Amino acid sequence: MSLTPIEYEILAEEEDGLDLESEALPEIETSKTWRIDLENGRIGTFIDGNEAIRQYIRKVLITARNRYLIYDDTYGEELHDLIGQNLTKALMDVEIPRVVRDAIEGDDRIEEVSDVTVMQYNSDSILIAVTVITATGLFITEEVTL
Repeated sequence: MSLTPIEYEILAEEEDGLDLESEALPEIETSKTWRIDLENGRIGTFIDGNEAIRQYIRKVLITARNRYLIYDDTYGEELHDLIGQNLTKALMDVEIPRVVRDAIEGDDRIEEVSDVTVMQYNSDSILIAVTVITATGLFITEEVTL
């Protein structure tokens, strides 16, 4: 049974030309993905490189962990659980950077989260500046409001 409406069979002559088990797949050197316009709720053209990493940082930090079945249990952040709780400033200053690092470091393109700065937080939002070092050695800084 097929998962698509089109039934497709590999014919014997086509199958002979395919050696899927012994052939290594080419290494992917790009991070091409769809551009997501979060403000207008639209998907646009393709993006790659630093722009794709910036989008990943914004996207992972605005996605609550374990709330959407499309993502596994390692994708997203747990800051939404902290916002609105009556926690001390000292605890928030320690907990916010830890949670942000945990969320961002799950991507192979990011080597290290070098700096997490809490610019502002109140009972209903947090403004964070994050600096990451990519696997290629570039520094990228992104600001995210949650």
